[in-house]
Amino acid sequence: GWNPEPVTGNYNECAQLSAVIVKANTNAANPNTRAVMFHLGKYIPTGVPDTYGFNGIDAAQSTGDTVALSYAGGLGLQSVVRFHWNGNGVELIGNG
Repeated sequence: GWNPEPVTGNYNECAQLSAVIVKANTNAANPNTRAVMFHLGKYIPTGVPDTYGFNGIDAAQSTGDTVALSYAGGLGLQSVVRFHWNGNGVELIGNG
């Protein structure tokens, strides 16, 4: 299961796309994390690209319809992948 308390997020019921990061409900040293996406405040249950492993949101690269999710890449460097609401669903628009 997943811990209901978000690690971080930019949830906004007025935004075309927003997200929160949740972590696995475990006592492990490095619990799995994932992003949960919302459209106008409603959870998007299906059709979302893989959002496992993300642990942060890059606010500088996020807009009302785009969420920039970050994860620790190789050598501990933060990498960012952007997700965009295209009017019908969420699409991956690549690394920022």
